[in-house]
Amino acid sequence: MIQLLTEPATTQDSPPGSGTPYHLLGRTGSHRWWRPWVEMVLLLVLAVVTSMLLFGAVIGLALVSDPVIGDDLRFADPLWDFGYGFAAIGALLPLIALTVRWIGKRRPGSVSSVAGRLRWGWLLHCLGWALLAIGLAIGADLLRGADWDAAAWPGWPTFFAVLVLALALIPFQAAAEEYLCRGWLVQTISSWTRTPWPGVVISSLVFTGLHDHTEPWVLGEMFLFAIALCWLTLRTGGLEAAIALHVVNNVVLMVLESTQGMPDLNQAGGDYALWDVLPVAITTLLYTWWVDRQARRRGLATTTR
Repeated sequence: MIQLLTEPATTQDSPPGSGTPYHLLGRTGSHRWWRPWVEMVLLLVLAVVTSMLLFGAVIGLALVSDPVIGDDLRFADPLWDFGYGFAAIGALLPLIALTVRWIGKRRPGSVSSVAGRLRWGWLLHCLGWALLAIGLAIGADLLRGADWDAAAWPGWPTFFAVLVLALALIPFQAAAEEYLCRGWLVQTISSWTRTPWPGVVISSLVFTGLHDHTEPWVLGEMFLFAIALCWLTLRTGGLEAAIALHVVNNVVLMVLESTQGMPDLNQAGGDYALWDVLPVAITTLLYTWWVDRQARRRGLATTTR
């Protein structure tokens, strides 16, 4: 049975007490049972309003070049769809910070790590291992005979446009998903419970559902990805390792897809077998295991000091 916490882990608007684990950083002195519900409602409202405002702004920019919306309510030029899709998710970053500050009555940096901020040195260290992990997954795909169709090459202008947008927007998009699912949601649910695992499972289900895929093997791989990064966040006391792998995975995936035409962010179907998702699943587990070892060797703080 899940036991409710009886004592706050921190005091209002002050640094948490020494030894507080990452998942309890949302349990401030001002915590009340109803505050997480208000946070969820406020974040949802802010996200909808911001998405609508951003959509209007992108339409205004796109009107300069061509007709904007087709019969399926998508931009005529797929580059606008591509840019808007990632920008709309990235806009969650300041919204999460505002929600935590206004309703949660705590510092937004407490969602980043037990240090109260992003630990940039550790993030950069993890980026290197993330590049190696995704490289291994790509290498495994090539060894099993993954095809590259030269006839599908969209041309250098389209490729460079996707490359620029990917490098400019995907880091914010991937970080926003980590702050939402591995950070804020896990901490919010854990403020009611003594264990982080209900939050881990629920946030992983939310993460998988938000991507709107339909293939069972893809859903399983994404759920494994989410669970692994939740575990790594708890083990390392912050989001840096999860952000690193998520950013590298998405950037590399979009850039590779752009060599075969414009990536379609609305395509959720497809015919996938176990072997199609196994390389990424295995490298995700290897990355999780190895980065956890690196954190132990570096003496990385996993609770507040």
